[in-house]
Amino acid sequence: MEAKSAAAEVLRKTDAGGGANERYSHGELGREAVEEEEVKPRRVADAPLPERKRKRAADPEDDGSVSDSGSGSEGPPQQQVKPCLSPVPPLQRLLSACRALLTGSSSPPTPSAVALIRGVMDKIGPDDVGLRDEIRFFLPLGAVMPLHDHPGMTVFTKVLIGSARLEAYDWARPRVLAGCCSGSRRRTLAKKVRDDHGVTAAASAWVLFPNSGGNMHRFAAAEDAHCAFLDVLTPPYAPTDRRRCTFYQDLPYEHHRPRPCTCRSTATSGAICDDDVPIAEEQTRRLAWLEEVPQPRDLRVVCLPFRGPTIF
Repeated sequence: MEAKSAAAEVLRKTDAGGGANERYSHGELGREAVEEEEVKPRRVADAPLPERKRKRAADPEDDGSVSDSGSGSEGPPQQQVKPCLSPVPPLQRLLSACRALLTGSSSPPTPSAVALIRGVMDKIGPDDVGLRDEIRFFLPLGAVMPLHDHPGMTVFTKVLIGSARLEAYDWARPRVLAGCCSGSRRRTLAKKVRDDHGVTAAASAWVLFPNSGGNMHRFAAAEDAHCAFLDVLTPPYAPTDRRRCTFYQDLPYEHHRPRPCTCRSTATSGAICDDDVPIAEEQTRRLAWLEEVPQPRDLRVVCLPFRGPTIF
């Protein structure tokens, strides 16, 4: 409940849109109406009226809006200058919400914080980040972002332009290893949790968590249109804190045939050999072995300057 209140307060503080101008105008109109009522001349026939009017005009507390009708010495009343408040850019709203709600911890954010950040991201388009005409920021036609992970991280993703295919895995529980006794590369059993062939800009932002939601995933841009997406990572990659990006190759479950295990070294890592876990045939359809591989040689990551709106 506290996170939800804080989230709402952040957006109220950062939102300087038309609502704020409207409230300000109503307040000004209210004060002007009161002042007009206070200084409106009354038709009273008693003689001291001109003296009271002169005394009011000489009063240092008076704002100068009323003067003796016959003096003609005062100029027109000064007009108050009202501030012009422009709407907060969507990207600034997102940044402000992330600063207030994301602590940088490896623990996932609260459900209310996740819902709020997703809602803000859903309103962001390519123009809000300066991508409409910047072709260099797009994922090329048919390009693939290899299968990789986000260890101990929560990631929000929103497609901004084009469409992409998304495949995502989570580790099987309990952790199941293969190849620990044969001397071959170690593989870990994973379950495919997403296989979407047409994720577009119309789709809502999705979220993956350290142990769920598809922490290991792969993108493939469509063949007929460029693709671009926006990510929010918390906490960010940090190799010194064991949060480095690892790439994988996924192999069909049938690629490895279980055989008796002669090594129990996996006990120290909390994992178990695959021959110790009976798996029904119908469950193997969404299972795959993930094998750690070096970063693909044809993967190129280029850093370019941000050309979107100014954010603080």
